Amino acid sequence: MKKNSKFSIVYNFIVYLFLYAPILILVLFSFNESKLNAVWTGFSLKWYKSLFTNETILLALKNTLIVAVVSTILSVMLGTITAVGMYRYKFRGKGILDAVLFIPIVIPEIVMGIAMLSFFSMLKDTFNFQMGLFTLIIAHVTFSVSYVVTVVRSRLEGFDKHLEEAAMDLGATPIQTFFKVTLPVIMPGIVSGGLLAFTLSLDDVIISFFVADAGSTTLPLKVLSMVKFGVTPEINALSTIMLLITVVIVVLMELLNKASVHRKKILKFACIFLVAIIGGSSGLAAYVHKGQSPQAELNVFNWSEYIPQSVIDKFEEEYSIKVNYSTFSSNEEMLAKLQAGSTNYDLVVASDYMVETLIKQDILQEINHDNIPNIKYIDPSVMNLDFDPGNKYSIPYMWGDAAIAVNTSKVDFEITGYKDLWNPKLANSIVVLDDQRAIIGMALKKLGYSINETDPNALAKAEKELLALKNNIKAYDSDSPKTLLINGEASVGFVWGAEVSLAMRENKDLICVVPEEGIFIQQDNFVIPKKSKNVKAAELFMDFIMRPEISVEISKAYPYANPNTAAWGIMDESILNDIAVYPPQEAIESGEHLKDIGNKIDAFDKIWSNVKK
Repeated sequence: MKKNSKFSIVYNFIVYLFLYAPILILVLFSFNESKLNAVWTGFSLKWYKSLFTNETILLALKNTLIVAVVSTILSVMLGTITAVGMYRYKFRGKGILDAVLFIPIVIPEIVMGIAMLSFFSMLKDTFNFQMGLFTLIIAHVTFSVSYVVTVVRSRLEGFDKHLEEAAMDLGATPIQTFFKVTLPVIMPGIVSGGLLAFTLSLDDVIISFFVADAGSTTLPLKVLSMVKFGVTPEINALSTIMLLITVVIVVLMELLNKASVHRKKILKFACIFLVAIIGGSSGLAAYVHKGQSPQAELNVFNWSEYIPQSVIDKFEEEYSIKVNYSTFSSNEEMLAKLQAGSTNYDLVVASDYMVETLIKQDILQEINHDNIPNIKYIDPSVMNLDFDPGNKYSIPYMWGDAAIAVNTSKVDFEITGYKDLWNPKLANSIVVLDDQRAIIGMALKKLGYSINETDPNALAKAEKELLALKNNIKAYDSDSPKTLLINGEASVGFVWGAEVSLAMRENKDLICVVPEEGIFIQQDNFVIPKKSKNVKAAELFMDFIMRPEISVEISKAYPYANPNTAAWGIMDESILNDIAVYPPQEAIESGEHLKDIGNKIDAFDKIWSNVKK
């Protein structure tokens, strides 16, 4: 028996360790001095301090909690009433209704999200209302209520109806019977359904992506959008706090189930606790954002971690315009939102090839350069490019390139270009971008073709090259490839120049190599959608961003190449001399931008699928 007892203890320990080890690591690294999760550099509380001054994260947290709490309350009320009604009464079509209630549970989230988007878009056109927290709450109630009905009905299955009959025989009204007899019995089911609804709402990404609008970004959407630059440690700190909040809520719900004598006190405390959390996050966000009352609003749609909050604050203070800053994680995600037509973004940032796509789809309006006088500071070499001749629809913001990072302590031969990545000495040691156009383009450049080549014979050769390279690739990672380079798991990387720059700051053995075959350049640009309701504010914001001193502030925060020539004169030389960010002029001149290749992208999709099998 003792042996079995010891085995059981060890077994349970291993199971729980397996389940909770990732959470423990997250909590641990929320106190890490370093910005990276890969290396422990010492204990610090600075990320918690940073969290409470990060307005965008606090606003996302506030939105998340409001949506989760309100949708849970509504789901519990509707779900409980529905469950009781369907259990208690028999009526024609009950079986069909049962089946309908299960649809939100079994239907793919992507289908549900598109359906909700279409529904709200139709209502928006008919009744002229804006999507936001209201549509988020309705959408979350729609997919949560079925779970509550299912859980509560399972609790009712063993319920003795004679208890209700006895109560009414003793003079109780139907309402009194429900609250005094039925409700206490099914309360565990209601609590379980409520917790499930709260958790589903708190964690939802897909459906929220389709129905959220400018200014209603939730925390999961915020985290998802941060992958371009890497999820910051503030998220670890916030996750730790939310984990603590969740534990407190679960404990309160358990007490609510067991301690019936003190149920009212516990319920009252739980409500106060939730209100305090929401009010606290709202108050912190308001405190961080204290200033003048805005007279207008500007809805900006951009990559995460691309414009410092300090710059937005200065713009809001000077012009009394409230900036609703929403973020995306890919150009394709941004395109999907604009195509849906359900959002009202005034200013959007799009990469070069995506600008071309947006122009072809007639989504953009022309920009009046006369209203943006500071455009005179933009380097002429990044203007009038093939994707937008004359810059009728776009204004350059930032640009970057894909470079090669090399760990000189681990690589014993010289790397000068793409061709060297196929060296057998680099087996299982290269991290590359998880980007089909970039990686297939790299193979094409190695073979002497353009990165935009679509000839079937050239693509077949590129596919063969990439299949031969697979043995050397350790990971495909566009989110945060610098982590593998910093901790030494990868000796070489073909990643964004900004990632190389950040990695070199942390690991002094790393150097940057500009590929001799030619670099892949990606330029991000401001564009104004046709549905913009505040074009004047969008023009003011672009002009403000192009002020030399503001442009320098952005470059200090994020290591991307800045096309503002006036800013170069007042920028730190260490930034301008970083070839990972600012490659040599000859490399820029011979570099290529991605182009929209239309339906030829299908061939790239097929190659990419074969390569990543």
